[in-house]
Amino acid sequence: MYKIEEITVEEAIKMVRDEDAVLIDVRTPSEYYAEHVEGVKWIPLDELSQRAGELEKDKVILACFCRSGSRSLRACEVLKSLGFTKLFNVRGGLLAWKSAGFNTVSGP
Repeated sequence: MYKIEEITVEEAIKMVRDEDAVLIDVRTPSEYYAEHVEGVKWIPLDELSQRAGELEKDKVILACFCRSGSRSLRACEVLKSLGFTKLFNVRGGLLAWKSAGFNTVSGP
């Protein structure tokens, strides 16, 4: 059975750069508008099943960026149940991103 691997923020950045991976932010609208990683694909967790068609199954998906990593792990499980297989969860979510010194932006 396929296990969802947890990776660090640094590993996620490398995967985006080297493998054209897609970062997914699964937080609520208010959380996203307050602060998010520039360039992420925003799909709130409660909309993920309905909007999964916006994602390519053959791309590496980093279902990261909830606040701390637990909702994004649930997002990975949802995507896994829909047939996605290249899934990774970024350990620590947005908190880890900021702790590592990377920038965020606010607004839509």
